[in-house]
Amino acid sequence: MTTRTPRAVKATKPTTAFDLDAVEAEAAGERFEFIFGGRTYSLPHLHDIDRSLLNAADQGDVAAMIEAFRSGLGDDYEEFNRAPMKLRSLNALFAAWTEHSGLKPGE
Repeated sequence: MTTRTPRAVKATKPTTAFDLDAVEAEAAGERFEFIFGGRTYSLPHLHDIDRSLLNAADQGDVAAMIEAFRSGLGDDYEEFNRAPMKLRSLNALFAAWTEHSGLKPGE
């Protein structure tokens, strides 16, 4: 059995690093507004929601949708959540927000 000495691999530095800070600093997408219970609410573009939404997505579509609204509405979430809403309306709202953000269902 012959043993080979591993070749030294020279670490290379990328010539142009991907600047994630620049991506984070980009202007936010257009907000999505909707009226519910006589009140106007505002949600951020879905791409502007924190990545913590992905953790909820592991729990299923409903958990992800709830977390998206919780994160997107911030301080207004509790008031929004207290009001009764039919599932048909919730699905229509989420579909409209998703479409507004340029996403397709399931993305």
